[in-house]
Amino acid sequence: MGPRRIGLLMMMAARAMHEKGKLFTLTLLLVLELASLASAAHESGPVGPYNVSFDMNTTEDYIVVVEAPTQGVTSDGINFTRYNLTVDGSDHFIFLILTRYDVPMLANTTANAYIVWDALINAGADEPAIYQPLIDGKPGVLGNFRFERQNLGGGQYEEGDLIVAASYSPDGKEYEDGIYRGNTDCRVISTFPWEVIRDMLNTLHIEVPDQ
Repeated sequence: MGPRRIGLLMMMAARAMHEKGKLFTLTLLLVLELASLASAAHESGPVGPYNVSFDMNTTEDYIVVVEAPTQGVTSDGINFTRYNLTVDGSDHFIFLILTRYDVPMLANTTANAYIVWDALINAGADEPAIYQPLIDGKPGVLGNFRFERQNLGGGQYEEGDLIVAASYSPDGKEYEDGIYRGNTDCRVISTFPWEVIRDMLNTLHIEVPDQ
């Protein structure tokens, strides 16, 4: 909510002082607008060589943890470095995983859909819903499912809990051969309510270091 909108609401509230019975309603409207604005915390900082920022629109207590990088090699012999960020809430979590490969990797919709599908199946999904939104201005894939009673298992989740997974390449681009590739893969897995992870993904921005 911008300053002009706040000013308009304050003018409306002041005018209502002369109209019996309307002051409480408009004052409450102003309070609710300001409370909504204040509830979204902006998180920003380095994760390895990347600068990551996003909003957390939640009243739940949480901390943001950035882990030390790890190295590995794919089955095709390609070296990579992985950087993990965790939003550790009192009841929910978000894992943000950045993987930087030594060479550009396939990063089209099919590749991202496979990553999301695999993550949700491993989490216990039977038939996750898959979507293709823009994430950080780049083509991405998002999937989700809710736990039902028959696939809870181990008491880790409750019936109706939402799992969301997303994948995209912050430095993805179409190469001369027409194939969309990127050196960096970003994966997000969350158990936060939909409104929270939706706003987080809508505001997610990753600054990629120069190649």
